[in-house]
Amino acid sequence: MKASALVILLGLPAASFSQPWYAPQRAELTSPSPGQPADALDACPKLSKLKSSEGYADEPAVKEVAQVGAEALPLPADDLERAGLLEILNTNLDYWNSRPDSARIQVGPDAYEAPRLRATIKALQELFSSGLPPAGLRKALQDRFRIYRASADDGTGKTVITGYYEAELPVTKTPDAEHKYPIHLKPADLVKTTPAMGVDFDYGRYDGGGRLVRHYSRQEIHAGALEGQGLELVWSAHPSQIMLLQIQGSGVLRFPDGDYARAGFDGANGHPFRSVQKILIDCGEIPSMSFKDFIAYLSAQGPREERLADLNPRYVYFRERAKDSRPYGAIGRALTPGRSIAIDPKYVPLGLFGLLKSRRPDASGGSLAFKDFNRFVSTHDTGSAIRGPGRVDLFWGTGAAAETEASSMKAPGELFLFILK
Repeated sequence: MKASALVILLGLPAASFSQPWYAPQRAELTSPSPGQPADALDACPKLSKLKSSEGYADEPAVKEVAQVGAEALPLPADDLERAGLLEILNTNLDYWNSRPDSARIQVGPDAYEAPRLRATIKALQELFSSGLPPAGLRKALQDRFRIYRASADDGTGKTVITGYYEAELPVTKTPDAEHKYPIHLKPADLVKTTPAMGVDFDYGRYDGGGRLVRHYSRQEIHAGALEGQGLELVWSAHPSQIMLLQIQGSGVLRFPDGDYARAGFDGANGHPFRSVQKILIDCGEIPSMSFKDFIAYLSAQGPREERLADLNPRYVYFRERAKDSRPYGAIGRALTPGRSIAIDPKYVPLGLFGLLKSRRPDASGGSLAFKDFNRFVSTHDTGSAIRGPGRVDLFWGTGAAAETEASSMKAPGELFLFILK
């Protein structure tokens, strides 16, 4: 997929831009515990019909990845500084240099091996060092590279670009009356599954009978399933904020004295992801809102907050990272803010360079506005809610602006990926 351009046509109405639903997990339905008051959600038909093994998130209406004509490529007028562009090319080259020559990827009907992908990146590095204007750059890309498109199967192009970022949340080093919810390190019995194991989940554990099963659900963990193992990294006052950290995959953990630590993804529990936001929208409890506002809504729910978080059984474990480190993606290398994207590697391989065209939220003027943009990006990450060739999650970086803009990002667009002819 390197010498090609993967085009993801996204055709959502503008009204949907403020309805982010990215999220790397899923969950088990929760019923009230004995003595727990009934909840209005108990009567929601969409919840009552869900099976414990089912996820709950928007399904992209995508059919295939296929090669398209060079005329489909827009004018590559990049909206970011060149340093980040060169950085993602270096990241991709480092990745493919670490892979054996026999490493192969599939892009639609076409297969490419590592030497072709290295040659693609080197050609791109030469091209971007030439100082060509946008029109000349487009012609060079059209002449020398293939272009692929991920298309919707119903003719509407209902695929979507969302955003994610390095979350920041207040925590304490020890529990107290308010901070009762731990962020957990990886359990010793966690098993990363493989296709040869014959299971349909990504992580699990062996039960007392030697059977490989999913690890404990969020509800079971809240009930104490991991207690006594010394897995508590830090403590939070809000299970919804822990879920936010787990959805973003990395974060800054801020202590009351201003000191901080950084945490990164270190495995999950094997349960499917369920978008609590989508559940509450579909059940009529809340209107569409940014993900930032949604987490604030959950955090204000008092005793009900834990139960709402439990609607998503997917749970992520973390490891502490160096304070000066950047979040790492599935590619095993640092993400580049504004240019690294998460994709579904079943359709779009990791380590590819592309051009993203869409609309993005911009909070630089003090209020949120949307504007068109073109930007070169690379496929550096994955997410359990990123499914199908028509789903892209753009990494925004760290800080308040990244939080506001990534939480509001949900837009139609196109993604072109390049492989040398």
